Amino acid sequence: MLWRTQSARALQQFHMPNEPTRLTARPSANRAEPPRIGAGFVRRIYLLRLFGFAIGFFPLLVLLQEQHASLWTLAPVAIACFGWPHLAFLSVRHAPQPLARERWNFIVDSILGGWFVTAVHFAPAATVVVFLMFAIDNMAAGGWRLFGCGLIAMALGVGAGTLVFGAHVVSVMSTEAAVAWVPVILGYPLVLAKTTYDVYMKLSERSSRLRELSERDSLTRLSNRMTIAAKLQAEMARAPGIDVLFIDLDAFKTVNDALGHNIGDQLLVEVATRLRACAGRDDLVARYGGDEFVIVSETQGGSDGHHRLADAVLAALGSPIVVGEHELVVGASIGISVFPDDGADAESLIRAADMAMYTAKSRGRNCYEFYRRRMRNEADARLRLSGRLRKALESGGLHLNYQPQVDMRTGEVRGFEALARWHDARYGFVSPVDFVAVAEASGLVSQLGEWVLRAACEQFSVWRELQVKPVPISVNVSPLQLQRADIVKTFQRIIDETGMNPALLELEVTETALMKNPQASARRLAEFRRIGMRVAVDDFGMGYSSLDQLRTLPVDRIKIDRAFVRGIGSGDSGAIATAVVTLANAFELAVIAEGVETHAQRAFLLELGCHDAQGFLFSKPLDADATTRLLLQGATLPVPPNAELSGSRARVMV
Repeated sequence: MLWRTQSARALQQFHMPNEPTRLTARPSANRAEPPRIGAGFVRRIYLLRLFGFAIGFFPLLVLLQEQHASLWTLAPVAIACFGWPHLAFLSVRHAPQPLARERWNFIVDSILGGWFVTAVHFAPAATVVVFLMFAIDNMAAGGWRLFGCGLIAMALGVGAGTLVFGAHVVSVMSTEAAVAWVPVILGYPLVLAKTTYDVYMKLSERSSRLRELSERDSLTRLSNRMTIAAKLQAEMARAPGIDVLFIDLDAFKTVNDALGHNIGDQLLVEVATRLRACAGRDDLVARYGGDEFVIVSETQGGSDGHHRLADAVLAALGSPIVVGEHELVVGASIGISVFPDDGADAESLIRAADMAMYTAKSRGRNCYEFYRRRMRNEADARLRLSGRLRKALESGGLHLNYQPQVDMRTGEVRGFEALARWHDARYGFVSPVDFVAVAEASGLVSQLGEWVLRAACEQFSVWRELQVKPVPISVNVSPLQLQRADIVKTFQRIIDETGMNPALLELEVTETALMKNPQASARRLAEFRRIGMRVAVDDFGMGYSSLDQLRTLPVDRIKIDRAFVRGIGSGDSGAIATAVVTLANAFELAVIAEGVETHAQRAFLLELGCHDAQGFLFSKPLDADATTRLLLQGATLPVPPNAELSGSRARVMV
């Protein structure tokens, strides 16, 4: 009936079938119980039901008095009109899903409607109005399903009322009784129109908010990732040429880690403001995710137009940004793709700009790079190579070679460096430079490093069974692998499983990796030394470590990088190699040179007091069988005669 329609509309408003009403309820922070969907609207429905039944009681009362109904008839009708709304409220107030429970209350409403019709003995106006109003309520609240259930419930109410009041039909109604229903008949369209308008406005407002949330980044208010492709595709249909700039902030992670996410968020907001200022009025500026942004701009000004916007962005982000008490400079790497040259759809253009951005980062950052087709070919090749490498690691497709580390005075083999090698059925021999880079980019580097350590330890077990002289083995540790919190436990587990003596294992870590976070690196290396392993600094001289950092690092040996050995005897004075050896002696560290390939280099290093070396002058990396034969033959390599040594040294000193 009319007095229930407002409740029906409220229920429809907050529990429409396709609307995610769960967003209206917030779970308690201190309780694990699920949120009560629609709990905030129960009281409103209660008040509407109470008002509706109360106002509907008036025309019913007029009819019952006209029919000379007894007190036993008036009393149940009054109790139902004024008592049922309270009972309905109590039944849903603490229900886990109050709006779902309200649907059952609608069924009870329909039963009472049928009961009211029999109470007034099927008076024509009352019967029609009650039936239509409850039918409309049920249809509005629950569609055809609730409408059908309401008809059945109303029939049950009629049956129950017939048992109580009899089946007598009063077909005549006085003027006064008819007039009593006029407010209901005339007021219903107005209330229905107002309710419909309120629901429409609220749904429109909610739809607008949801659309904005789905299309806008909540932090920067820029367009978000979900809308870039659609807007770019629409722009491609209109403009003859489009530039897509994919922008990645260079130092944002450092700001986040050092100053916290709050400062990071404020920085992103300021970056968004500056990007808007750089872009044109009709350009699209969007936050792609994290510290990545995209600008879509119609190409203007010929070839110079491609550069103008990128230059403006670099200039804007290159100037200091003040956030709170901090003055920050982040810079950016930018990749640029151009429509129609670099792609025929939005996804291809964005992917192309993303590839170009990574190329810009590899060039040193704070610059921009245009997409070129070879980038995609290289990316596809890396992806295929990554898949082949993963399979090789799983199927044992890699093997180790061992390069001897030699005492240059006697030729005695003092150790081996384990080097991973890969011969692929499709690509043939794959350079370690290539597949290690792919492993680092694809997240396989830790798996590769663990495989190298396990394979080296297992090979040592074979040599131990042959009772050859135990010779230390050096294995390389990737900078990314060194950052893993579980690396020490992982290496300890492999050592325990293979029975390897940790004193015969040496980890080679590049100086560049150590200098990224000297304090954390020092703690990690100290843990390795505590379990008995030795630590060497590889490629020493390339990472610009200070004397104080070198002094505090828990290392046993430093390796002179081949770059400082290569030129000795051919114009290079060997000053850097001399300095490295001097530092090693000052800090009482062992020293070894790598990349020794000529007699002149050997002579010079021996004169400095660097006795250990590895390089092609003594031996190339050997496979496991050749290394085993070398150990069985006494682990000694031939050395040049002393006369030649003296001559080589003399030539170096000239």
